[in-house]
Amino acid sequence: MSNLFGGSMKYFLTIFILLVLFACSTNEEQLSTEEEVKEKDKVIEVLKAYNKAYEKKNFSEMVRYLANDLTFFGSDSAETIKSLSEFKVAIEKQWQDIDSMRYGDMVDVYILMDSKGKLASAIYGVPLELWSGGKNVRLFLRVARTLKKEGGNWVIVSGITGITRASKSIKEIMQQ
Repeated sequence: MSNLFGGSMKYFLTIFILLVLFACSTNEEQLSTEEEVKEKDKVIEVLKAYNKAYEKKNFSEMVRYLANDLTFFGSDSAETIKSLSEFKVAIEKQWQDIDSMRYGDMVDVYILMDSKGKLASAIYGVPLELWSGGKNVRLFLRVARTLKKEGGNWVIVSGITGITRASKSIKEIMQQ
């Protein structure tokens, strides 16, 4: 009788241990602090490369940094872009009004990343100078981008860009 219980006890104990190990394991390891810093640097590299391609009006270069499924939100409520073809039309329309442009250095960069390094949200500020018809304008943009790992590389999934206003309060703006 003791052999019967001993044998089944070993069997159940083995099954129990395997279940505990399986339940406690994860399919993917979490990033170490050093790995997270490296991944955030890669995200910044992608954002800078995307901006550089935009400066050069090089759509095929920009596409390297975009996900296959993307959503961009425009400055008005009716502008929501949900495909690369829609994005290309909108970008080329913007480029018609601009002779050249130059981004400055990104500032106030904040990146939040999931623990496995598969999804990231980046928010930053960046100066942008535009030239058109012999005139130029200097803007400061606030940019939000969501990125994901696709084929081992970070790509932009969604974004929105806002042009900041002068350092006036809402009350001052409303009185104008």
